[in-house]
Amino acid sequence: MNRLNQLIVPAVFVLATLTVLPACGAIEAEESGASGVPVQVIKLGQGATAGLNGKIIPDQSINIVSKASGKVAEVRVQEGSKVKKGDVLVQLETSELTQQVKQAEYSSTAAQAKLADTQAGARTQEITGLQSSILAAGGAYQQTTAAVEQAKAGLDLATSSYNRLRNAFESSSSVSQDDLDKGTLDYEKAKAGYEQALGAQKSAEAQLRGAEAKLELAKVGPTENTIKALQADVERLNATLELANSGLSNATITAPIDGVIVKKGISPGELAQAGVQILSLVNMDQVQVELSVMDSQITQVKEGMAVAVKVQNVPDKSFQGVISFVSPVANTNSNTFPVKVKVDNKDGLLFAGMVAEVQLNAAQMSRLEVPKSAVVKKDQKEYLFTAEGSTAHLVEVKTEEKNQDWLYVMPNDKIKANQQIIVKPADNLAEGTKVKAE
Repeated sequence: MNRLNQLIVPAVFVLATLTVLPACGAIEAEESGASGVPVQVIKLGQGATAGLNGKIIPDQSINIVSKASGKVAEVRVQEGSKVKKGDVLVQLETSELTQQVKQAEYSSTAAQAKLADTQAGARTQEITGLQSSILAAGGAYQQTTAAVEQAKAGLDLATSSYNRLRNAFESSSSVSQDDLDKGTLDYEKAKAGYEQALGAQKSAEAQLRGAEAKLELAKVGPTENTIKALQADVERLNATLELANSGLSNATITAPIDGVIVKKGISPGELAQAGVQILSLVNMDQVQVELSVMDSQITQVKEGMAVAVKVQNVPDKSFQGVISFVSPVANTNSNTFPVKVKVDNKDGLLFAGMVAEVQLNAAQMSRLEVPKSAVVKKDQKEYLFTAEGSTAHLVEVKTEEKNQDWLYVMPNDKIKANQQIIVKPADNLAEGTKVKAE
């Protein structure tokens, strides 16, 4: 008779160890040579009762970094210091940052004032002033116009005198060269005076038109584009102010949570670099136990499940914990899954790095597992065939899905640990059928 190799299925917490029995097992020993239906049998293992071992870690652990680079003016904590959220831990020098804030404030205030004045439009006093400017420009224009008329009359007289002298000089000897030269000079002076008067008139006219345009713009008010440009300038300077205030605020490094300083890496006078760790802060009022749970066990671990936690360093106390996280993704290069348990530590008895044992309650550790091929379904019920001696017995069971090959089966008065069951029962197998193991 051929012997079957022994098949070992790992024992799991609240699960079973299953072993394929050899052909010369207990059944054959009792009825050696007896005839019967050939079957394969396995023995249900004892449910595991050992807990899961893990390591305690802080519930909150923060590496504190500086948001800005700067020289350290003061460090207000030491390793072991207890701090509250918002407490100042490290202060950087702020003299330059304060000046930057003041400059940004001045620029922002000026821009806002300019925008407000522009939006308000011209005041009555400004309108009156512009009207006065128009009157003054109009008076100047009238004066220059009169000067032009006077210069024109002088030019006409000088031109007439010059023409008379020139005609007389050319036709007779009654006008000397000196008289002609004097008449020519008077003409040139009159002409220059006239041209100068015209220029002054044009200038006065331009000033008058400019004053009238200013008054008209003042009455109409600023354009939409002008307002938009001023608003954009205000927003730009406000952003600069916010940036300066943020830089000043970042120079004061505060505690983000309540806790204890466990590492200090900076001293007064040193340069803090942005993004570089300077302190470590932990909160141990509540701790976590980190576990790695085998894939055969992970389906029995649920978030919110209450567990008992034992720590060797505190032998006389059991801590109540709650499973807070069950990862749906296994650890890299292993078939274990990360699980975390939260435990209250108000008394401060638990320290990070301690080894803890997490135990589930008895009901959670009472299930056995069987291969799906051993389960027979009849009339919407599930059964297993047990092998007692050389006889098969049909036993109703309740199961729960584990994976594609295995089921959890709840023990009862007929299904217990170490009991032999038949795997892959044949269709002709029934209650009381004689069997023999192979």
